[in-house]
Amino acid sequence: MKYFSIPADFKKSTIDRLYELNNTYEDIKIIETYGQVTVGKILNSGRIMDVLPQINMAELKKYIEYCRKKNIEFSYTLNPACFGNYEFSEEGIKSILDLLNQLATIGITNITVSSPSLVEIVRESGFDFEIKASAICEIVSPNKANFYKKIGAERIVVDPDITRDFEKLKHICEVYGDKVEIIINNVCMHNCPYKMFHYNHEAHCTNDQDIKDFFFNRCSMQKASDTANLLKLNWIRPEDIKLYEEVGIRYFKIQGRQNVLTGDIVKTLEYYFNESYDGNLFDLITIFSPYNSYQTYIDNKKLDGFVERFFREPGFCKEVCSKCGYCNRYAKMAIDVEESRELNRKCLEFYSEYDKFSKVLKQNTFKHEQQTLSNELEFDFD
Repeated sequence: MKYFSIPADFKKSTIDRLYELNNTYEDIKIIETYGQVTVGKILNSGRIMDVLPQINMAELKKYIEYCRKKNIEFSYTLNPACFGNYEFSEEGIKSILDLLNQLATIGITNITVSSPSLVEIVRESGFDFEIKASAICEIVSPNKANFYKKIGAERIVVDPDITRDFEKLKHICEVYGDKVEIIINNVCMHNCPYKMFHYNHEAHCTNDQDIKDFFFNRCSMQKASDTANLLKLNWIRPEDIKLYEEVGIRYFKIQGRQNVLTGDIVKTLEYYFNESYDGNLFDLITIFSPYNSYQTYIDNKKLDGFVERFFREPGFCKEVCSKCGYCNRYAKMAIDVEESRELNRKCLEFYSEYDKFSKVLKQNTFKHEQQTLSNELEFDFD
């Protein structure tokens, strides 16, 4: 049996379509949607508020009630990478407990959290929540998985950076049990240097923040710096789901709260349910809502066999790309390299030109240089 967790768009019509899917497939089930309110005191999360579907507590209550009628649960995401130490103050603890009380009152029984301290607060709250440890917990080893199991997490989402480390995934499943979940459409670069800082940015970003695009722009530019980088993202193809089942994974998560309203989550699910997709892999992993205007076409079917080597030969990838070439070979088969290079060139030009961080930095560097020059020219002739 395979279980899927997907981002909520908070539409009854989508729940109806998910219900139909659940009745069509016997060995696959959508068990939950996930998300959060965007109105209230505690809104920190793994995503910036202004890109999420807007919903308040009263609307969420009605949504959950409808989900239950269709045998689909809802997991509330309380998963910021950082609370600014708010959870270590009496005011913060009281506020979090108050939120948990509101969630329990409207019928929520599942919650996704992002730190050991939040696990403890939820566990000691007196409410009977099933706790899921978020991917933001960066669970990358059996010992770390076991730690979260011991402190009360009933399910864990592993760090996307171990998506192709099948040996490690197998050992995590052996230690933790069968409630290990993995994200199947992660669009981050493997071991991205920005990731931890990007998580923290999302946790603290507000609507009135002056510069909000630094990490999105840097991620886009990093991917565009080499065509083969697109194969180094932490995605899982529908055809490769079976490899993850073989190491013990039964729970699969689709990410995309930020584009669920503009994409097609049901269409995405159907391809993963059927374990086959003939088309642009980038369309699929972005749930048919383009990541940006420079999205390269990746022929999914021409990637057959690419991930299998990671499965068959544990440890073959030494993460020294300059001495390998494996991803480059598959990129040449699945991607029109010349077309991709042109798109990447335009992408780099665009983000270099319109990046607000760079503009502000250059403006103020110039001002500093002018001030320094002015100071040097001011002589005291007395």
